[in-house]
Amino acid sequence: MNEFIGWCKARGYKFDGLEITCPPGNCGNGIYSTTTFRAGRPIITLPEYDMINSALVVDLPFYRKKMAKFTEKLKPMEILTMFFCFEDFETSAWSPYLKVLPKEFDTPAFKGIDYDVNTLPLSIRKFWVDQKKEISEISEKLRRLFPELTHDKILWAWHVVNTRCIFVENEEHDNVDNSDGDTIAVIPYVDMLNHDPQKYQGVAIHEKRNGRYVVQAKRQIMEGEQVFVCYGAHDNARLLVEYGFTLPNNLGAKVLIPQEVLLTLAKIAGIAVTREHEMVLEEVGLPSHLYATDEGPSWSLRTNVRVMLLEHWQMANGRWKKIIYSHDPIDEEVDQKIDEKLEIMLKELRNGVVEKTKKMPKDVQWMWEEQVKVCDVAIESFGTNDSSQKPRSPVEKGEDKEKGSEE
Repeated sequence: MNEFIGWCKARGYKFDGLEITCPPGNCGNGIYSTTTFRAGRPIITLPEYDMINSALVVDLPFYRKKMAKFTEKLKPMEILTMFFCFEDFETSAWSPYLKVLPKEFDTPAFKGIDYDVNTLPLSIRKFWVDQKKEISEISEKLRRLFPELTHDKILWAWHVVNTRCIFVENEEHDNVDNSDGDTIAVIPYVDMLNHDPQKYQGVAIHEKRNGRYVVQAKRQIMEGEQVFVCYGAHDNARLLVEYGFTLPNNLGAKVLIPQEVLLTLAKIAGIAVTREHEMVLEEVGLPSHLYATDEGPSWSLRTNVRVMLLEHWQMANGRWKKIIYSHDPIDEEVDQKIDEKLEIMLKELRNGVVEKTKKMPKDVQWMWEEQVKVCDVAIESFGTNDSSQKPRSPVEKGEDKEKGSEE
């Protein structure tokens, strides 16, 4: 680690008042403050040319020569994976950095765990399928182009990139396949900042005008604190699959409720849903998901239930738009009706999730149990009649779009 710190300083990195150490819990390295940083102060800076991105790699003579042998362009993730496959731990210009990288990862993919996709909650199902497909396709492609590579080496290199890469808007390069964009870079030292979506104090900024990458304090950081950033509002299943860890009391937990499930729950609650209701729901296009961060069912979920309670005459000739998008307060009787139906629907949803949990393999039961907890939080919100606790529309909040929209 001392060699790595010296290497960083020699390359122009600045991180005075920070130290890398292993936090409690055997969860790898973390960055701690040895002084107090005021809000807005840079805590890490490095020259932008030291960001390892696809353009940097393809312009290196070694990789330019390798890639000149074929006409096929590689995508950014493939290029960075290739880079970490070929860089030698002893002779590489990045040798001190390579030596502090993890030798193994705690993700299911790295451990060889192959979940049955049908046993996973919807919140992680598509992500798991997409990740398996990406690893397989990159491994097959790189082994075809570079037969000397093994799947195990590619799997390790892919994990280095996937668990440590940071969102950066890279400029297009003629020798890179930019068809899916180019928004990833691996940034030494910065990639040792751990994730905490509630306590994070660090915000990363690519200052293109100044030619540097900066992590600055978004609030005061006290001496002795671990410095965190936020990787995104991910539930624990996503954190495990993508990064190999979970968080206690993770407020990123969510329950996805597809429209077909919403319609089934509505009918169980006694709502007479017609094809006309379904068409309006499709046009409105709001998600019906539950989030652990919500004080109760979101505005979008409540709005979808409100749509299903509309009479035929209220939907005819687009009248529903004036009702749904009105800035006027919802009639108290309608609001109570929404609460009544939602409580029935969410209790039925919870019961369904509980029954599913019992039937699931032990290694994924905890994922379903987290879904039950999210349902519980939403159901408990019906214990108060305080209208101030009801979620407001994006218009009322002055927002451009509903928080619940999916990526």
